[in-house]
Amino acid sequence: MEIYATWAKMFELQKYYSWIVDRFHISAIAYQKQTYNKDYDFHWLEEKLLPLNFRVVFCTRSPESFEAAREERLKVSGNPSQYDDLHPFIEQQDMMRELIAKSLLPSLTLDISDNNIPAAVERVADWLEQSGGLYMPD
Repeated sequence: MEIYATWAKMFELQKYYSWIVDRFHISAIAYQKQTYNKDYDFHWLEEKLLPLNFRVVFCTRSPESFEAAREERLKVSGNPSQYDDLHPFIEQQDMMRELIAKSLLPSLTLDISDNNIPAAVERVADWLEQSGGLYMPD
């Protein structure tokens, strides 16, 4: 928790910077719950992130698209055996969806089953503009 508090303090001190934080607290909650059956409360962190205009972009894929994604991932993976069973990834995606639904932070769920990254980038940019996510509120 101390590391997350440190990150939050840094974000508060640099509130006019643009941050892209990959796999932050929600993925940590999901991992701890799935792996160790432990529930950690990050409500305090979200209360700090909300006034900093943080957003969550949740990239998902349909269960049937995981196999094709696996083939691409194997090309660069240092540990390909972790992808032998895709079921844990599908379960974690479902858990992440539930956790994000409970989050205080505004979120966009983005289906990338088609692997169309340019279209996904446009959707995120449009959503950020429409939801006020590009600038700090006055």
